[in-house]
Amino acid sequence: MGQCPRPMKLLPLLLVPLAVLAQERGPARASAPSASEPLLSLLEPSGEGCEWVRFQPLTQARQVLARLAAGCQGGATALSHDGQRGAVRFWRGGVSAPVVGRPTFPEPFPSPAFRDRLFLVEVGTGTAQELALPGAGELIEFGFDATGRLLGLTLQRLTPEQERAGGVEFDGTRISFDVDGRGRPLLAHAFVWRDGVWSRQDVKATTEVTGTRVLALRATLGERSSRTLDPRFEPQEIESDALLDQLHPLTPEQPDGEWSLLVNGGTTLAIWGVPYGEEALATGLLRKVERGKALALPGFDYRANDLTRLQTRGAFLLLSLADSGGHPRLYRGRKLIWRSESARAVTLWPR
Repeated sequence: MGQCPRPMKLLPLLLVPLAVLAQERGPARASAPSASEPLLSLLEPSGEGCEWVRFQPLTQARQVLARLAAGCQGGATALSHDGQRGAVRFWRGGVSAPVVGRPTFPEPFPSPAFRDRLFLVEVGTGTAQELALPGAGELIEFGFDATGRLLGLTLQRLTPEQERAGGVEFDGTRISFDVDGRGRPLLAHAFVWRDGVWSRQDVKATTEVTGTRVLALRATLGERSSRTLDPRFEPQEIESDALLDQLHPLTPEQPDGEWSLLVNGGTTLAIWGVPYGEEALATGLLRKVERGKALALPGFDYRANDLTRLQTRGAFLLLSLADSGGHPRLYRGRKLIWRSESARAVTLWPR
């Protein structure tokens, strides 16, 4: 499922950002796993910095891809198609928000020293270079296209004068804010990192609802945790009355929603989903469905007010908080085989 940005509450613009050699720690370097064994990408605190790690949970083998001079809070990753280059971004808005009330796993408020940062990583050598951020708007999405170019997509608020004028000019072309009243008008920019600077490739009028979807280059972005950790899913109706009878006692008073099936690979979950247009947002109230039975997963302590994300590979099921990818739980069948309270941006490493 490709990421489609949810309506956003923009933080003040530009609130939200060393070459180092990767060193290994732990019992062994991560080797090539079998076709069915999961290999994870994750960010993990180390001292005052953050390590980007490729991790095999079954053997506990871990390879540090890069050591970054930043805290892990708000971290997200992207990987080039050939797996040779990566990018890591830390920003104030990269957290898991609850549906209602307090989150099960509250995060500390970012310190005054926190700043938005972006690093370009050479995976093979472990070198990392901190990049300046694009000069217009707030960086919303980033990733690599099929040719290996690093792209950055931003959203920019308009000045009162621009809103009154109904448009702006870029390179002699007038851009009108004809957005049919669907949310606050914004400007969406597409940049490419080339020769040590960000070069603007496109600019379009958009809104808080549409976001970066107006940019054609968005469709070229490859693997990135922001897309993988999106909580939206296409709900399937539960037709079994017997299954619904098992789920009924679990139904919460809040948030508003309904029980639906979420099917991914060979895994089926009954999940309390919060309506979101024609889709639903996956919450932490869920049961694994096997032979018509709704079965609780051991060690899964999320609640109905948490947004979650499901990933599968073979017999393995990875559940984490949506958006931040924090507090992951990895299962084989219904057996909990790995969990972490410190890792972030946890995704399955692409094959």
